[in-house]
Amino acid sequence: MRTIALLGQPNSGKSTLFNALTGSRQHVGNWPGKTVEKAEGFFSQGEDVYRVIDLPGSYGLTANSAEEIVTRDFIEHGNPDLVCIIVDASQLERSLYMLADFAGIKIPVMLVLNMMDVAEQKGKKIDVEKLERLLNIPVLGFVAAETGCYPRFFETLERAMKKTAMISSEKICAVLKESTAVTESAANGAAEGRGVSLIEKIGRLLDGIDFGKRNSFWIASKLLENDSLVTSEVVLSVVPERWTKIKKILDEEGGLVTGEAKYHFISEVLRGISLENENVKPLSKFDRIATHRIWGKLVAFFILVITLAVSMMIAMPVIMGCFAAQGAAVPHVNEFCASLGLWPSVASFINGVVVDGLAVTIAMMAFVFSILVTFGLMEDTGYLARSSFVFDSWLSRLGLHGKAFMPLVSGLACTGGAVCGTRVLDTRGQRLFAMTLLWSIPCGAKVSVVLFLASVFFGSAAPLFGLIYVALIFASFWLSAKLFGNKLVPVNERVGMIMELPPYHKPHWKNLIKTVGRNVWSVFKKAIIVIWFVSFVFWAVSYSSDGLVTHSLLYRIGGVIEPFTQIFGMRWQLFISYLGGVFSKEASLGVMSVVFSSTNDAFSLVSRNAAGANLGEMMRAVVTIPEALAFIFASMFNVPCVLTMGTTYRETHSVKWTAAIAGYYFAISLGLAFIVYHVALWVL
Repeated sequence: MRTIALLGQPNSGKSTLFNALTGSRQHVGNWPGKTVEKAEGFFSQGEDVYRVIDLPGSYGLTANSAEEIVTRDFIEHGNPDLVCIIVDASQLERSLYMLADFAGIKIPVMLVLNMMDVAEQKGKKIDVEKLERLLNIPVLGFVAAETGCYPRFFETLERAMKKTAMISSEKICAVLKESTAVTESAANGAAEGRGVSLIEKIGRLLDGIDFGKRNSFWIASKLLENDSLVTSEVVLSVVPERWTKIKKILDEEGGLVTGEAKYHFISEVLRGISLENENVKPLSKFDRIATHRIWGKLVAFFILVITLAVSMMIAMPVIMGCFAAQGAAVPHVNEFCASLGLWPSVASFINGVVVDGLAVTIAMMAFVFSILVTFGLMEDTGYLARSSFVFDSWLSRLGLHGKAFMPLVSGLACTGGAVCGTRVLDTRGQRLFAMTLLWSIPCGAKVSVVLFLASVFFGSAAPLFGLIYVALIFASFWLSAKLFGNKLVPVNERVGMIMELPPYHKPHWKNLIKTVGRNVWSVFKKAIIVIWFVSFVFWAVSYSSDGLVTHSLLYRIGGVIEPFTQIFGMRWQLFISYLGGVFSKEASLGVMSVVFSSTNDAFSLVSRNAAGANLGEMMRAVVTIPEALAFIFASMFNVPCVLTMGTTYRETHSVKWTAAIAGYYFAISLGLAFIVYHVALWVL
């Protein structure tokens, strides 16, 4: 078995290539000891079996982030047979920095120029054969989304495995000699610590030390860039006297010197392989509007509304079909179990847990599928970059890129689907932070529950609660930024978004549907386990042989917990309904209808998202205004449905983070209920 590592910057097409190569033969988890996503898969070509590692997207190999540290560690200690560096052919000058940063690492390399179709649309023509001769490594012009390109990929891969060519550091050293040549005498004087003399002097002090797969030039350049991992390694590898000499050579501008040399090297390479008659087109009339600081936002909101509407249209037939099938299955299950002489509880279990849980999961997967398709379509066509640009100034205040705008707003349709949409963000920290914010954005179901309860108790004043809700969401954004922002997206790692707008082009439908289908299936497998577990818990505590909730474990539990729940202004019936909202937002109304009427099977109403016709009357008769306010405000920031929790776990691969976000929102919702309840008692 041969191991290939895929290395590249975010959005270079690594994941598209990885998914196309491995298909269903892949596993996604976390790197040992790190909350950074690890994707590993396998594919066969002829008689050879390949293990593929999709390394976290990073802009270079200096250890500044968790993603870069994981990438570095695997390159140094994971023993890959080949590193496949994927770059965006339409933005070569920026993308080739990773290749330049790899110079000096003694591992065979293959360079893949992805998105060649986009480069050609922008008027860029790249001489791939000449680039291969200049770098002396296998180079492939490629479109990862086109299945017809893969025979050439496998051909180049086989050639790369045989050639075992590496990126030489000599050319970057040569650039340093030409641009910053310093004499030995000058290096001993005021100019010490500059240019190639600096590299040479550090190299001499590192002579005789084995750094494994990295040569002394690479180590010296990382010392200049103040790389903490390399610094620690060198300190442990040399005697104290030699480290003192090295330390005297280093200065604050060393990273700039090496960075300039790498970009100079890239410019020299591009001058030789890219045609100069590039056709640079001005912004189109639509793009001038789409990227305008005011009109661009209006256009983005309009397109977002259309996108959400299309998502609903795609998902709604599946959802209606699921719940219709769910209702139709109940009598058949009852008849089948009766014919076998099984206890009624068996039929109740199958209907309440297996059938209902499956129906809810499939229905919600329709939302996930439709949102991933519509978002993938916008990214494929090139519009997502425009919307990211116009909202970057707003979201940068929270520590996020403009790319987070679409996933955040799509939470209004389905939080679970929106969580999947955070994949467009660059780093794990950004994705985790965006997911944290997403949990505060209400889906349509949560809004309907809040406004229904507000109208029951406050009539025509109900719209006021909508305005208060919006204000509280922005307040929660501020609080989340204070509590989580600096930890997940440290200030020193936040950079402005400089982007080159991609040209509009036709979407790759086949690849898009295949990728989305694979992602949805992966989410479904995780979500169904969570939903069945929660369904079983609700069924177990609400089941009674005569169908009366007063004879169920749920009722007895309610009596025990009421002294605690009353602190937050919720009698036990309201608190159980609040917990029912964890299954699905509408479920809180179904549970409420059951516990206040003391009849029927609680879970049958939970699964069907139903509320009794006279629920408003029953609640007004027994629930006080302070209690109603407490429940409404607690519902605003209650954790999303179990599907969202399952999806969040699937995307983060971390029980700790999923539990931390859930605990955070339980604290916000119950804290808000406590404050509102006691203020209402004092005022009223």
